[in-house]
Amino acid sequence: SVATAATARRPGSPAASGFALAADAPQRAAAAAGPGAVTPLDAILALQAEGFEPERRARQLRRGWTALDALEALVRGLTLGAAPAGLRAELEGLRRAAETTGEAGLDSALLEIDTRLAVELAKLDMAQILSQGRT
Repeated sequence: SVATAATARRPGSPAASGFALAADAPQRAAAAAGPGAVTPLDAILALQAEGFEPERRARQLRRGWTALDALEALVRGLTLGAAPAGLRAELEGLRRAAETTGEAGLDSALLEIDTRLAVELAKLDMAQILSQGRT
């Protein structure tokens, strides 16, 4: 029992108002079982529980590179005077396909790319609104 001399109680007396230990309750805690060996199955289940999916990582890497290529195409198109026709839809699709990989460094880089996608999409929206206001 974890009690100081000042708070020690007599057997059978209530521990707190409305609470009393049963007379036949065990007086010692059971020994905790030691950790077992980690099996390969345990490791796989732990990785799955953490959400580690090599396919997701590969998919997001491809999405990141594709997004960078699309942003470069946008810059080239705007430099020449107009963005390619289907580029806006591609940028939106790439942004919607974002998901975390579980790797802090990769997720951070992808977040920066996604932020750039959002900025460029907002610029395209503003340009479209302004062009409609002129007509």
